[in-house]
Amino acid sequence: MNSKPDTPPQKELQAPPPATAASERLYPDTMGKTAAEYTYDAMKLHQGPYTGKGPPGLLKWIGDAQLAVAPINRMSCAIGITTGMLLGGKLASYVTGFTLDGKEVLKENVPTFLQKMYKIVKNHDPKGLDSRNRWIRYSQAAVYALGGIIGIKLGTTYAYRNVPKRNKDPHYLEDYTARVSMHQGGPWSWMAAFAGIFGSASGLYMLPIPGLNYGIGLAARTTSMQDRNFMIKGMNGMLSGATTPSYLRLKEGMHYLCHYAVGNPAQTPTQIEFLAFTLLGPIFKDQLTPQHIKQFTDAVNAVRDPYWQPGGIPREKKQEALDAMKDVFTGAGLEVLLLDMGLNPGTIAFDKLNGMAGKIGNIGAMKKVHAEQKAYLAALQERLPVYVADGEISQERADWVKAGIEATRQGNPPPTLPAKEAILDNIPLNTKQEQTTVTPLAPESDEQPKNQKSQNFSDNKKAKQNPIAQLIKEAREPGDWSARIHQPADKRDMPIIE
Repeated sequence: MNSKPDTPPQKELQAPPPATAASERLYPDTMGKTAAEYTYDAMKLHQGPYTGKGPPGLLKWIGDAQLAVAPINRMSCAIGITTGMLLGGKLASYVTGFTLDGKEVLKENVPTFLQKMYKIVKNHDPKGLDSRNRWIRYSQAAVYALGGIIGIKLGTTYAYRNVPKRNKDPHYLEDYTARVSMHQGGPWSWMAAFAGIFGSASGLYMLPIPGLNYGIGLAARTTSMQDRNFMIKGMNGMLSGATTPSYLRLKEGMHYLCHYAVGNPAQTPTQIEFLAFTLLGPIFKDQLTPQHIKQFTDAVNAVRDPYWQPGGIPREKKQEALDAMKDVFTGAGLEVLLLDMGLNPGTIAFDKLNGMAGKIGNIGAMKKVHAEQKAYLAALQERLPVYVADGEISQERADWVKAGIEATRQGNPPPTLPAKEAILDNIPLNTKQEQTTVTPLAPESDEQPKNQKSQNFSDNKKAKQNPIAQLIKEAREPGDWSARIHQPADKRDMPIIE
């Protein structure tokens, strides 16, 4: 794909404005700020040019909350508990000859194929106060409740019956994190089912205890299976490990980012930094810095700017722009972007993801979570030689990634980036300039990365290699590195590192 899209005739579309240089795009100061502080300062800065008072944030929160919940789960659980308790109660009443409230059941009212079980329990007096009759009555109530537990479990399993199929064949980071969330949601189905049998008279719905509070169990099950976050500000971090009150996690969030960047008509969308902090903060936690947020935002602008015109990206160019965005911000493109930013996905501890919902879910899914971690580290390590061979990352950075993978396997702290690699390449804010600039964030040694190569743009200037800029420039070209990476594993021509 050429870095300059074809420009429609003047009469059909207004000519684009002059390219915006990186130094001309407004950014807040990064010094002395956390990633969260930088994110919200950037949003305020981008919002500055707009006039008028927008709708209250509560309305957006309510709208997002409705989008974030799949009603079919709650409906399936309600149908399940109702059906299960009715069936369990009926069977128990046939066995004892009395309903739970003490009414006698006549044999002629019992279905013919179940009449053999009528009054298997002999001489039961539902009003008796002796030990035997009390045990029978309590056991009958337990069978009634057991039917509800099984009904809820079957209901929530039915609601998310397609999730395992959707997450069946993982390849990249976002695929594996979605599978981890799915595994963590498994134990929550039983906790939601157990909590669901207690009626409002018990008062247990008021206790915020998983396994006793039906709402918590249902919510944790729902968010885990949908790979989404709790949205309650102030509690979302504890419950889901989220860094913002957004329901988006990595996989769905990156696709949302691509559509948002393409569909937003503004030259500088206000939510890019927010989305970067939302999606990267939970998986990199204390590692994420304002510089990372800024570089991620620069990468979005680098892909988006060649297509943008006053009023937004033209309709006929939106699909092409969306494809380019997905090439960079999903799959192998996202992996290379993170590595270029100095964030090693090989150091992410899967069993520490998703806050309290994840920790409790790990109780019954730890082996599966560790298996996903092992599989992803092996897949990432297998792809590194391809990234190096195609000039997407340097060999030094690949070695740093491998060292981080080994540290993760042994449970040790991740290694720091070598001095000569500790440079965040500033993505060109408008690829129409076809020029790459570099902003050093740490002292650069005299020794340069081994895989430097010239990038011959239209102005014939040579620049330091910028893997993400090159990725953006070559996105979706036939025969490029991403095409090989997307082939099935058994068809890839690459060495496997033990």
